[in-house]
Amino acid sequence: MQSGVTSRRINAFRLPLFWVVFFCAGCNLGIGGEAAPPSFEGPPVIKIAAPSPDETFLAGATVIVQARVENAGPDLARISVLLDDALLGEKLNPNESNATVLPLTIDWPTSNAGEFKISVLAERGDGSIAREDVRIFVVSEDGMAPAEAGERDQPDEMESAPEVAAGSRVAGTMLQPARIRLGPGATYDLVGNLDENHEVLIVAVSPSREWYRISYDGQADAWVYAEFVRPADDISGVTVETGPPLPAAAGVNLVVLDVEIMSPLVCGQESIVKARIRNAGADEAQSVAWVIADAVLMSDGSSLIENPPPAYLKTLEANEEDIIEFPMTLTTHFDEEQLIRVIVDSGNHLPETDETDNSRNSASFILQKGDCG
Repeated sequence: MQSGVTSRRINAFRLPLFWVVFFCAGCNLGIGGEAAPPSFEGPPVIKIAAPSPDETFLAGATVIVQARVENAGPDLARISVLLDDALLGEKLNPNESNATVLPLTIDWPTSNAGEFKISVLAERGDGSIAREDVRIFVVSEDGMAPAEAGERDQPDEMESAPEVAAGSRVAGTMLQPARIRLGPGATYDLVGNLDENHEVLIVAVSPSREWYRISYDGQADAWVYAEFVRPADDISGVTVETGPPLPAAAGVNLVVLDVEIMSPLVCGQESIVKARIRNAGADEAQSVAWVIADAVLMSDGSSLIENPPPAYLKTLEANEEDIIEFPMTLTTHFDEEQLIRVIVDSGNHLPETDETDNSRNSASFILQKGDCG
């Protein structure tokens, strides 16, 4: 791994990222007596399921990072994903359900070619950290990663950086008329049709190997169902790609995007907390969802507001956002670290396509003593 690969490029990756942590993945249901709480001894364990080590992607493809944090425990302070040690995304206090295993997924839309290191870190409250790395390659359309000569100290005789060859590209012929799409799946938008006997070039395959990314007529780029194409040669060396992110699913998906405390929180004095909420689904979200803001003590995760009063979310069209303001006055646990947790659709009154992204925490703070005590 050449450390200089991303020092000049890291700003190129400040692109939209999709981050999901699925809670209760390790929850168990029991019948009978009360089950003993799970035991969490030693550091957490990280296992990266995707991408595979030394996997190659074409520039412009989306890399889906999938991992598991095992032996998670209630004191898990954060999970972070890094690209060459620069932060791609993180989740603070991710284990609200005290699950033993936390799966996570984050998407990285690539742009520049090169060699990259993706790292997943899990940090406990005591500062102990577990980490796992995986190296991948991103190649340009011409099939080569850029040489890194000049980005590190060179000996008297200049050395060229190793080049990374892309997967093979294989000619193919359409077996029958077929629709072609923006991504590897029937849920992606149509971009056109190809006739029987139309010649194409297979440039990538989906991980399931059920879809081919093809170019045709010298420039167009789309995905087609693999059974509709006859490859002219072996496709085992063709690059595997996940394709672009899926379009918004039908239905409603309310997401808390961020939580902001507008002024320092002082015991007994009112401040305003703002929460930005989006309907990330494709359907309208009717105004039946409750939104609450609660204070949470960092030391043990306990709630500090009994029966937080709900606010009502207005009707949100697909991809529409709203900002809700909460007057907040805290009167206990001053001089202790706390955070504000906002939950949308508290009580699950509204069916959603994804119930895992309905809450978000503010940055932590120390409640100032003020006139209390």
